[in-house]
Amino acid sequence: MVQTATVDRSHRTVNSVPAQLLNHCTVCFEEQLYAQALSLLFNTLTSGTSSTHTCYIPPAQHLALTATLAVHPQLTTRTKSRDKQIASDEALRYLRHVNALVGPRRSGLNKAFTCLDSLSSSRTKRVRIRQHDIDHRRNDEDDQPGDIRSPYASKESLWNQAADFWSMFGWALNCSVVHKRRWDRWKLWLEFMLDVLSDDLAIFDHSEDGSDSMLAQYLSPIGEGRNNKRRLLRAILADGSHKSLAEFGEVWKNETQGPKNRKGDEGAWSSKRKKLDLENGEYGDYSGDDSDNGDSPQSREITTRSRSATAFPSRAASDDDEAEDARSDQDVDTSLASSPHTWPIQAYGGPDSIRLRQRLLALLFTFCAKYPALFVDTEDLLDLYTEFLRPLPLPVFQAFVLPSKPYLTARAQTNLSCMLLRPLLAATAPAYTEASLTAEGFGKWYAPFAANGAGAVDNAKCSLLIEGLLRGISGEGGDARIGGKLRKAVEKGIEARRARVAHAGRRRTGSKAKEEDEAVMVMDCSAERMMAWLELI
Repeated sequence: MVQTATVDRSHRTVNSVPAQLLNHCTVCFEEQLYAQALSLLFNTLTSGTSSTHTCYIPPAQHLALTATLAVHPQLTTRTKSRDKQIASDEALRYLRHVNALVGPRRSGLNKAFTCLDSLSSSRTKRVRIRQHDIDHRRNDEDDQPGDIRSPYASKESLWNQAADFWSMFGWALNCSVVHKRRWDRWKLWLEFMLDVLSDDLAIFDHSEDGSDSMLAQYLSPIGEGRNNKRRLLRAILADGSHKSLAEFGEVWKNETQGPKNRKGDEGAWSSKRKKLDLENGEYGDYSGDDSDNGDSPQSREITTRSRSATAFPSRAASDDDEAEDARSDQDVDTSLASSPHTWPIQAYGGPDSIRLRQRLLALLFTFCAKYPALFVDTEDLLDLYTEFLRPLPLPVFQAFVLPSKPYLTARAQTNLSCMLLRPLLAATAPAYTEASLTAEGFGKWYAPFAANGAGAVDNAKCSLLIEGLLRGISGEGGDARIGGKLRKAVEKGIEARRARVAHAGRRRTGSKAKEEDEAVMVMDCSAERMMAWLELI
């Protein structure tokens, strides 16, 4: 990560990259000299050490292209070219510095990082992409500053390929489950995007209109109604299942395929040159069946016989090799998608994937707390969170309700735990209607109760939520005078949940039995942590 976050961005002067230098960078981009172009841009950005130094920023088209280079498969996972992979790394490093030194708004990242038209139909979008390509085939004298004639700036652009930000996010998280090689790249991209969105939102305060923020722009196409807003949660909790992949599919066609075993690997839009070897029947780029070349029938017959004897078997072998390459590079673990309870944390992409999901959930909460009219208020948002978090596998559920690094505020985490806990508690538990949870209320309405169901999973979830509430109220300075009462309430709840599970009735078998045993272990560990926590307070 960039170690420049402490720089006061407001004291830096921002100017456009000088025209002559910009033209040189544009030519480098168009000639696929990406590393050279990025080196020039990076030097103009970081030259000088003073916090009041001028930063030169290119137009939005260059920033959008750089973002595409940072994650495009042709420069990352579908190439063996070290130069291209370095260029992709440099693109991401440059964007991180732009955000750290200048910020998303003054640099123009907020304008560059805009999908073509998330409200358009696919047909309208294709028309607009074609028009975009036509506009970039103008004569040199008609070109405007910043225009780049490159497929990565037009039809292959990330911002043209992705329907909207949530399609991009959902696909990346699907990759965290079933396409690990692509996830290694998307993970870096998502971390950067969340930094940008956080920094952009921090610019606005409660009194300002947040509709101009990047997150507001990404939320605006979702539409009204709870069903539309559920799509956002499905993207954040994408699990690599067939249903999730159908909704949040790959951004680029054949994105998950690996590199082919071809020397040169000239990229997405270069000609594929073949070796000329007449003795072995390799004729380079000549196919032998061009109807316009004027060859005689005898010549074509000789060519056909030669290719049949040598080239065709060689070609078949090559195809087999390439197919094997593709299979070996398709790091898809279908067992995770079809059986998400096998390795629950890995079934949701592992700790890094969980962390990025938590960051986005917290960022959405911050946005809704500031601007409830632009999406939903925080209560409705937490209700959505509750709907999607409650059915998660127990270890994943635990990661969200007892995060190792909390991203939600303590009050928001407490409110979320209360909403998750209410439907789980036994019917004998009284309803808690106070605006905020107190230590006394926790000890009376939550701590002493088991789950409504007798299953170990529900009781383990109940225990984790109560543990989270205990940490929350003690962190906010719980009343020490009722410490003894609180301890008795917590102990009563621990015993109630153990008794509920012990009298669950019919013993499960197979994977269900293993799941129940693991849940009992989670519940016991939670009980031990709560008692240790009470000793501290």
